[in-house]
Amino acid sequence: MTFLQLVQRLRQECGVSGTGPVTTIAQVGEYKRLVDWIVEAWLEIQGLRPDWKFLRTSTSWATIADQYAYTPLQCGIAADTFGAWVRHEMRQYNTAAGLRSEMPVYYMPYDRWRRQYNLGGLRDHAGPPREFAVAPDQSLVLGPKPPVGYTMTGDYYKAPVTLTLNADVPALPPGFSHMIIVYAAMMKYAAYESSAEVYAEGERGYTPLLCRLEVGQLEEITLQGTLC
Repeated sequence: MTFLQLVQRLRQECGVSGTGPVTTIAQVGEYKRLVDWIVEAWLEIQGLRPDWKFLRTSTSWATIADQYAYTPLQCGIAADTFGAWVRHEMRQYNTAAGLRSEMPVYYMPYDRWRRQYNLGGLRDHAGPPREFAVAPDQSLVLGPKPPVGYTMTGDYYKAPVTLTLNADVPALPPGFSHMIIVYAAMMKYAAYESSAEVYAEGERGYTPLLCRLEVGQLEEITLQGTLC
């Protein structure tokens, strides 16, 4: 469903009079509230969890000799689209040697990285990146710093994306209903109008769809092996 179709369905489900809207742009009054509630609902669903699979994507960038810290922008991520790093594992290879030299780069906490790679003479140590950490400003820091150009590949979660144009389509993966956005917006409408019936209807539709989204779009929780 497009942004416009979502707003039209919200009007229908809430029993708002009329047959529109015919556009989401420059609306006023009640139609503007319907538009705003759809926008807010989609942003809130994206923001419920920072690790939705449908927000996960990859980036690749070239390191600079003797530089250990890289902002998201330096890592090839467009401004205002970055949400959070995936803190499991990245990969690197010597750019000149090619993919045959590719190796994993493992995550470590930032304070441990500071003690191990950013203290005294350790700052001067260079070598193929073996570990990475995420600084408080969301910069990626490598350890040790690369002595020559390396190509890094890592995953990150995108920031929530708003709906702007009539034809915008929410980035839910195939098989997941866009009605979750309509139902979430219905509860906003109901709170504004003090309509218990509409709120209950929205909640009945929203809850199972959210549960299905969480089951299908969150990382599976696995148990570690027994302690020796």
